[in-house]
Amino acid sequence: MTTMKITIGNVKARAELLEKEAPVTCARMKEAMPIEGMLTSAKVCNNEVLFSVPFFIDQEENVRLEVPGDIGFWNGPQTICIFYDEPKGTLGPMGIWARITDNLEGFQREANKVFANQGTRIKFELETGR
Repeated sequence: MTTMKITIGNVKARAELLEKEAPVTCARMKEAMPIEGMLTSAKVCNNEVLFSVPFFIDQEENVRLEVPGDIGFWNGPQTICIFYDEPKGTLGPMGIWARITDNLEGFQREANKVFANQGTRIKFELETGR
């Protein structure tokens, strides 16, 4: 099982990469890590934050509607989307490649601030030795 540390503001959370369900996407994300960005929230689903990355992934995998804690890749706009609570709408099915497994509550607290504080920093880092 591969995990990554997520840092949002001063909060750290952990996510598991869904390598069986999305092997191509997970491999590309691992290759790109550490991944850093500036979060935005357009309140499309109400409880999501997202940030752009400078690459595409040709194959969509594990495409489904999101649940709290899911991390997806939206290929068209080259965007990583993190769903931190029950969505109030949907971006439509997307390729889910990771899930927050530790400190979702802390992530939720920080993510709720993003709409008012666009540009909050986020960082994904692979964890080693776990």
